[in-house]
Amino acid sequence: SIFEADGKAILNYHLTRSPVVKDTPLPKPTKHNPPPRLASLHFPEDANVNDILDQAEVTYPWLLQSGAKFVAKPDQLIKRRGKSGLLALNKTWPEAKAWVAERAGKEQQVEHVTGVLRQFLVEPFVPHPQDTEYYINIMSVRE
Repeated sequence: SIFEADGKAILNYHLTRSPVVKDTPLPKPTKHNPPPRLASLHFPEDANVNDILDQAEVTYPWLLQSGAKFVAKPDQLIKRRGKSGLLALNKTWPEAKAWVAERAGKEQQVEHVTGVLRQFLVEPFVPHPQDTEYYINIMSVRE
């Protein structure tokens, strides 16, 4: 398994570079996608949470964009994050930063599994109807 942030980055990179294998009504891309806005935040056991969040503002300056709203969530193979209260939606950076700080490095129980939250993803919030949200699962099999 890979982190959600890595999967989104891989898809973003390859979607405009992969050959078209079937006729499509969509225009052929004339340029490649810009790098995705994905703030992947790792909190090692001995790290200072606030130092990592402050560094995120340097690494990902778009977090400081005026009026921007974000989604913050653990990026650790947790199913049904929303039902477990592990999804912060439509938050400003200060709100998302505080939400992550409250949870980073802390033990969390989801259903029957307990673990420490060490990896988070913060990305732009894109309002959309619930019925237009899709889950993508890509599996590779060795032969």
